[in-house]
Amino acid sequence: MRLFVFTKKEDCNIYLCFEEIFKRKKGEFYLFELLNFETIQPLLQADKSNIVIIDYESYGQDTLSFVERLKKNYSNLQIIITNAPQNVDLAVKFFTKGVQYFLTTDLDKNCLCSILNEISESLSLPVDSSEEVVSFFVGNSKPIRRIKEFLPTIAETNCNVLIVGETGTGKELLARVIHQLSPRRNGPFITLDCTTLQETIFESEVFGYEKGAFTGAVHFKKGLVELADGGTLFIDEIGELPLPLQKKFLRFIQEKTFLRVGGTKFLKADVRIIAATNRNLEEEVRKGNFRADLYFRLNTLIIEIPPLRERKEDLPLLLEHFLKLKAQELGRPFKGFSKKFLECLLSYNWPGNVRELINVIERVLVLAKEGYLTEDLLPNYLKNFDLSLNNSEEQGKESSTKHSLSLPEIEKEVILEALKKHNWNQTKTAEYLGISRKQLLTKLKRYNLLKRKEKQDKAKVQ
Repeated sequence: MRLFVFTKKEDCNIYLCFEEIFKRKKGEFYLFELLNFETIQPLLQADKSNIVIIDYESYGQDTLSFVERLKKNYSNLQIIITNAPQNVDLAVKFFTKGVQYFLTTDLDKNCLCSILNEISESLSLPVDSSEEVVSFFVGNSKPIRRIKEFLPTIAETNCNVLIVGETGTGKELLARVIHQLSPRRNGPFITLDCTTLQETIFESEVFGYEKGAFTGAVHFKKGLVELADGGTLFIDEIGELPLPLQKKFLRFIQEKTFLRVGGTKFLKADVRIIAATNRNLEEEVRKGNFRADLYFRLNTLIIEIPPLRERKEDLPLLLEHFLKLKAQELGRPFKGFSKKFLECLLSYNWPGNVRELINVIERVLVLAKEGYLTEDLLPNYLKNFDLSLNNSEEQGKESSTKHSLSLPEIEKEVILEALKKHNWNQTKTAEYLGISRKQLLTKLKRYNLLKRKEKQDKAKVQ
């Protein structure tokens, strides 16, 4: 494995730290100041994996012609552009020439490990297991880098963790990464989804039941906490847990003991608790919707995942990652995308976050002809959102009031319009919006749109 870095910057500490990584892994590292093809050509070997990093700030427009010559002679070369301007036209040009990564910031250690993991099939260089696991959480923005930086330390402890973030930001993925980095990695990772758990069966599902405990209990059953013994219990959307159930769960967290339904003997379960929520639990505590003692038990360590709209610089990395992943999963070719396609993605605010992006990627890959992605393949709501932004910019101050809605309000209006268009058919509406029916139902409850439909139906009857 060989890494070639081109930069004119005197402070090369960022790149020199890569040299240490490659030396430990028996890789080869080369640092160049001049952007010269003849200098690098003798060092590029067909039997070795080669990665080239070019600092755009150092060479400007000369970078593109250099990249073109490299790819023309070495098509399998992995090329990373760093410190590039936030320019859609320029990004499209580089992607068209075969560049794998177009970054508007410096490349740090965690991001490098993420990229190494992405192209691991073509690398002869083994990646450290902890770095590989962290790299699954794709991104190079400042908040994501901070999360990656502290993940190994957080994982080593046995403390409870509370992950806060909007729907679709990757809370469960982060919980799995923490589990894989922890001493419990060889134990089970069990998920408890509070949005789907009915209150009447909470105890039997979470704590299990004994034979004969109720009609139909023909044998004993282990609950989720018992199944998670020696591992991690991930409680997804704990803010949805009703108050009576919060009390029961608090007792287990405090004592790590429980009773199966119909049982008389207390059992122990050694589990680490990682909880996640898209709600502001402090606000829910003030409103009386969430127990303060349970909140303080859970928030020993809090990790907040920013929404995708607040880390748009990660979108090219995410796009590259999931296009490769989903193209392979779906058995569909991917050859590139149009300028307008990328503009639409960058203009959109992604209320459904990374999960919504994945849904869109799957859609366009399935619909694309010969693997080329164009804007006409995108969902209507995404294209319309882009148009509304362009119109608001042209109209100026006169339309500023109209477009001053918050993102939740915009999302609510988009969902409401989609429901009306499909006569409140949830399956068709979810398909139109590019989300699952379960996601749609969660949003309908959040925005009280189900109650709105009930009122409309009653009005029609009267």
